[in-house]
Amino acid sequence: MNRNTFVAGFLGVCVAIAVVAFVLHRLPQTALPRGPSSPPATWPDYSVNGPGFLTPAMADGELIAYGYKLVAETFALIGPEAPDTTKRYAGNSLACKNCHLDAGTNRAGVPLVGVYKTYPKFSARSGRVISLAERIDECMTRSMNGRKLPDASREMMGYLAYLKFIGEPQAVAIEPAPPAPLPPDATRGAAVYDRVCAACHQADGLGKRWGVPADARGYQFPPVWGPDSFNDGAGMDEFHRSVGFIQHDMPRGTDSAHPQLSLQEAWDAAALLQSKPRPHYEPAR
Repeated sequence: MNRNTFVAGFLGVCVAIAVVAFVLHRLPQTALPRGPSSPPATWPDYSVNGPGFLTPAMADGELIAYGYKLVAETFALIGPEAPDTTKRYAGNSLACKNCHLDAGTNRAGVPLVGVYKTYPKFSARSGRVISLAERIDECMTRSMNGRKLPDASREMMGYLAYLKFIGEPQAVAIEPAPPAPLPPDATRGAAVYDRVCAACHQADGLGKRWGVPADARGYQFPPVWGPDSFNDGAGMDEFHRSVGFIQHDMPRGTDSAHPQLSLQEAWDAAALLQSKPRPHYEPAR
């Protein structure tokens, strides 16, 4: 290759690069998504159909995001299969969002929005005023069938930061379900379960995993009884919490204003769940 040919080729490449750079500069620029710079003043939506959660552009944004992940991916971070064995606080492979739907932003799915400012408050179950941290630990030892979080742990701080972040909108009061026309019956509940619930939670009630045991990936559809479910001290093992949840949220995706199950069917399904084996709650001594 002679010198003139090399120079011509080199200049051609330079011109091409300049043209491409000019064209790219003139194209509309798509900004990377940025998280909010302040807590939401209105009810957030972290469902798959909503805008979703973005790490807040705030001083404690990373801690808030960690709290969100703890709610959404509990099994992966602090579950019994979590890679860090020192952080296996949960005793099952459920996620907080299995009950607190859409990371606590579903109005009919045991919402967490607004609860931060309602604590401390009296707990009928404890018979005294408790803090929000104590309430989180109740979930850990009952619904998650595990152990309390260390008070100063990053996990407790993450939960509190997330709940504070979504804590400004008005909380939704969860009212007990009205009485059923007939006494709840587990046999009728079994028929409801087979017809509506088994397709997701499986015929044996043990749920359907995303992967295999020990991979810390959790469940596509959580177990509703058995050794990896909530224990018998959890709120979901009581009619006052489970009936409304079943009627207004199941099967998943149900419009709470137009339930697919009748009130009687929800009571009967809850009776079935209460008749099934699950871990026994042992209060800490």
